[in-house]
Amino acid sequence: MHMEQWLYFLRGNYYDLDRDAQELAYRAYRDLVYRDIFFLFRNHELAEDVVQESFFKVVAKAPKLKNSKHLKAWIIKVARNHAYDFFKKNKKYHHVSEPKVVIDTEASFSLPTVAEQVEDQIRNEVLHESLNELNPMYRQILFLYYIEEKPYREIAQQLGTTEQALAQMMVRARKKLFHYFSKRWVDGDE
Repeated sequence: MHMEQWLYFLRGNYYDLDRDAQELAYRAYRDLVYRDIFFLFRNHELAEDVVQESFFKVVAKAPKLKNSKHLKAWIIKVARNHAYDFFKKNKKYHHVSEPKVVIDTEASFSLPTVAEQVEDQIRNEVLHESLNELNPMYRQILFLYYIEEKPYREIAQQLGTTEQALAQMMVRARKKLFHYFSKRWVDGDE
């Protein structure tokens, strides 16, 4: 059975699975989310902790999902959100731009291939180019919200606007960013 298929075992009661099935489901989960979480923390131990904690959230909530059509995307989102929550709660940990090399010979995950690393680099470059295409106001509100992690209320006060108007601007900014990114990403693939 393909490793990703083990993720669908999370839709049922995980604790009803035998030990081997539980381990395979966890490995499939870990292989799916570890790289993204490690990219945020650049620390193997913290990434492991966040992966394990988010796994328990997924195990608790997955059986209650109405639709498993986007299970993989939902799992990734739960793991990332848990990582972001960890950042907010533990201000002493910050995302660092210089990667640290971590080699764990006992870990059951695979390091990203050169092709995956190149794709990630290209995706980041396309994202930065797309951000630069946005008008300065959109770029600023996205920066304040996603990078500086300021709440809507604080951003609205800083910009002298209402939270409702800011929410509308955020929707437009995200749509524009998605449009520019998609256009560049698709054009780059041809």
